[in-house]
Amino acid sequence: MTGPRTPPDATDAIDTEAERMTHRLNPIDEVFLSMEGEVGLIHGQFLRFAGKPPPLKELHDHLAEQLPELPGLTHRLTSSGGRHRREPAGAFDPAAHLEEEEFPAGTSLDTVLTALAREPLPPNAPPWSMRLVHGYADGEFGICYRVHHSAEDGMGAAHVVSALFGDGGATDGRRAGAGPRPLISGSARELVRGTLSVGAGLTRALVPARLWPRAPKPSPERLGVCCTGATRNELRELSRRCGGTLNDAFLMTLWQALNDWSATGEGRLRSRLRTTPVAVRMPLSTRRPGEDALLGNHLTTAVVTLPARETPFDVAFTQLAGRTRQMRAHGLRPASRALVGILPSALTRWTVRRLLSPQASPLYASNFSLPATLSFRGAPAIDVTPLGVLLPGNALSVTLLSHGEQVRISFLYDRALPEAEQLAGLWRAALDTLSASA
Repeated sequence: MTGPRTPPDATDAIDTEAERMTHRLNPIDEVFLSMEGEVGLIHGQFLRFAGKPPPLKELHDHLAEQLPELPGLTHRLTSSGGRHRREPAGAFDPAAHLEEEEFPAGTSLDTVLTALAREPLPPNAPPWSMRLVHGYADGEFGICYRVHHSAEDGMGAAHVVSALFGDGGATDGRRAGAGPRPLISGSARELVRGTLSVGAGLTRALVPARLWPRAPKPSPERLGVCCTGATRNELRELSRRCGGTLNDAFLMTLWQALNDWSATGEGRLRSRLRTTPVAVRMPLSTRRPGEDALLGNHLTTAVVTLPARETPFDVAFTQLAGRTRQMRAHGLRPASRALVGILPSALTRWTVRRLLSPQASPLYASNFSLPATLSFRGAPAIDVTPLGVLLPGNALSVTLLSHGEQVRISFLYDRALPEAEQLAGLWRAALDTLSASA
């Protein structure tokens, strides 16, 4: 089901801005573009709003109003003669990206999210979609925004949602631009340390100390999603125990949940998690303040090894907090930012592909936030659940999203993993257990 066409004045504004936005993709975008057929690389957010579902036309009109401030949504990614570009989609009609979906009353949120995660994006068009979802529960409706990783990273998708449903919309001072950005954002010492960290990560990817099994490419019907919630205060209280951060508390709870999940049952990955410290790949944004709206991917990744299974909790938390503190202090962000801009594109693409090697880490864990206040035409957002990415060769990923004082955690997994649908519940139970012991 689709809405009406965009009014001519809105389309004219979009086209005017679009002509200024044609430019080459950066090498990280190109890597994800080469994985375009990977359904697991479509990510986004599911926003739940209190109130009666609006007509799809209202969502269409709201989107049309904001599109001039979000030109990235009107661009498609193209490849020609080995050159990859972000180009205007011509006479753009957002209706082609909007659909309405009704679920039977009482459908669980996990079932709704799983169905949405399996949906393809519009063909031969800018790689994103938005769905108005209702019927699954009384007194609320959902809006699901999804985009391919080649067009936006997690921070970029968060900016789009913030612009569409936040209080201030997209402001001129934070709009996307095609021009170059400063490459050097750290001290000489940070750049040297960061470059060494990139080299260490590449060595780990090429010759991992522990070879993790590579998962086969899942078909859409094999994808599954499970989710749960918490509050920032719960994670803060847990993190204070060992002087860590909210992200450390998230990872420690993940550590306990994976321990509990792998303790019983069969499966190659499950048995490895039971006997081997888990190496978790985490994205780190290389955006500077004010660069929220930059199009494409501006990130690097680092691997954080969770403590060994039988390590006492206090010791494990201290170990983990030290590892993440060291990761943040190594200058990886400014060095990666500079290297992407300085190195030949072919070398950067080769490096990025190697750094994402699934044999160096079995899962991807990300953490980002949205503004405290989100709404749609007066209907307040109840919460926002992230839909993460499943990197090629991985069978599992986990994403934490903060929205005000609310925290939502979701697991995206290959259904070939036995009982993976239990992971969200195990994470919530682990938080309760660890908080009680703290």
